[in-house]
Amino acid sequence: MIVDLDATEGNLELRADLCVIGTGAAGLVIASEMNHVGINTVLLESGSHEHEPSTQALYDVAVSGLPHPGSTQGRFRVLGGSTTKWGGQALALMPSDFERRDWVPNSGWPISFEELSTYYERAGRFLMLDKFNFDTDLFSYLRTRAPSFDTEQLWYHFSKWSPKPNLREHYLPGIRTAENCTLLLHANVTDIRLDNGGDSIANIQICSLKEKRATVRARSYVLCIGGIETARLLLANNKQRSLGVGNEFDLVGRFFQDHPSAFIGWVKPRSASRVQGLFNVFHKRGLKYSVRCTATPAWQRLHKALNVSMGVTFVEDDSTLQDMKDIYLALRHGKVTERLLSKLLRRARNPRSALLPAYHFMVRGRTFAPDARMQIGLTSEQEPNIESRILLSEKCDALGMRRADVRWKLTDLTFHTMRQFSRTLQSEFLRAGVGEIALEPWVMEDSPEWMNHITDQNHHMGTARMDDSPKSGVVDRNCRVHGVSNLFIGSSAVFPTGGHSNPTLTIIALCLRLADRLKQELKFH
Repeated sequence: MIVDLDATEGNLELRADLCVIGTGAAGLVIASEMNHVGINTVLLESGSHEHEPSTQALYDVAVSGLPHPGSTQGRFRVLGGSTTKWGGQALALMPSDFERRDWVPNSGWPISFEELSTYYERAGRFLMLDKFNFDTDLFSYLRTRAPSFDTEQLWYHFSKWSPKPNLREHYLPGIRTAENCTLLLHANVTDIRLDNGGDSIANIQICSLKEKRATVRARSYVLCIGGIETARLLLANNKQRSLGVGNEFDLVGRFFQDHPSAFIGWVKPRSASRVQGLFNVFHKRGLKYSVRCTATPAWQRLHKALNVSMGVTFVEDDSTLQDMKDIYLALRHGKVTERLLSKLLRRARNPRSALLPAYHFMVRGRTFAPDARMQIGLTSEQEPNIESRILLSEKCDALGMRRADVRWKLTDLTFHTMRQFSRTLQSEFLRAGVGEIALEPWVMEDSPEWMNHITDQNHHMGTARMDDSPKSGVVDRNCRVHGVSNLFIGSSAVFPTGGHSNPTLTIIALCLRLADRLKQELKFH
């Protein structure tokens, strides 16, 4: 059942076994899992079916650290959350990402990769991916092979892309028809009210932008609202606990991480077609696979560096590839427009540029970009830094809640990692006969200006980190907030470290694991 808070009369009172706050990938996972076992669930969404500027404005932030565009541009306050806009890229963390590394302060998870492996398989099914691993299985399936890189240093592998990344389209019908689930739209959590002992939530208060109000009382609550908003909500609820909920040791909002990324150079290939074959996108049976080339754990250990990965961007000076995609989709859906005709005429003047990409896509299942320049981009892990954090701004939003202040801070370990990996890539590309990499000058310059070349990737992690001790983490190994017995966090906020991988597959795996625990707790206690 779906209820719009703005369409209700009086103060709405809802009771449930479980209250899930947020309808992005994490919230959809947990709510969908509850449907199968009959646990009464209330699912809260701040927005509605369509993007609304007034609701989106609740995500406006102050920035007191490095520029961080993803704080606003990478979050969407709408039914389905950021999955309504993301591309669908999925890649598991590496086993070594869960381990403590002496050269990476504050590294190490309290759980292992092995504990998540089964959930990674289920997460792949949730995203409608295949069952293959991320390297050797796909070499055979895609009929390709890795270049002759030194496997002690570089791992050539793939990330997968969900064929239906807008997850609400696939999972919302099941939630809408579920007898045990109520989805409440325009529902903004403003107050978390603890019981008299302060060790559990008694209820939460909801308010819409039209000042309609509701109270939710549940046995357990899960925050599925991302790394920035989780910290903001916990910090802002400081009436009963002066530092905020779950913040006894001043850890909420700290260790804020993203994936620092930069373009570090250009490939001068020995054979342009070979580089396209090695590093451009694969397509097969409705799925897409992109190539990654990643530092091995041995390389990281040798160079005392972070996890880091490389991809090649094929930069076209005209719009050939995009034109062909637009033409294909328009013809497939029978939409012939003046714009489509102009694109057809433009491509007809240079048939080679049109026919080659079409041939490679339709016959070989490859993206091919004729005459493209080849740019090397790096995506790095970020060192968990206690001074990189989310705080509260003095400015308030339309609901009267203090906005988030994003203080993103990097350390020199990021630059060290990018520089060392750039050198390794240069050497390995030459040795394997792929070509030369001409590095951008800043990569080799000893200057703090390197930070000006870094951007974020909309991956907001670490602000409610997982640790067995409340003195070192906000949640325990089961994602339960220390000191609040019925509050859990389902997002990348709990990541102690983020590796180089896109976080969504790991978020889903963790939420499936959490859902299994909640089923047991709520069904039998």
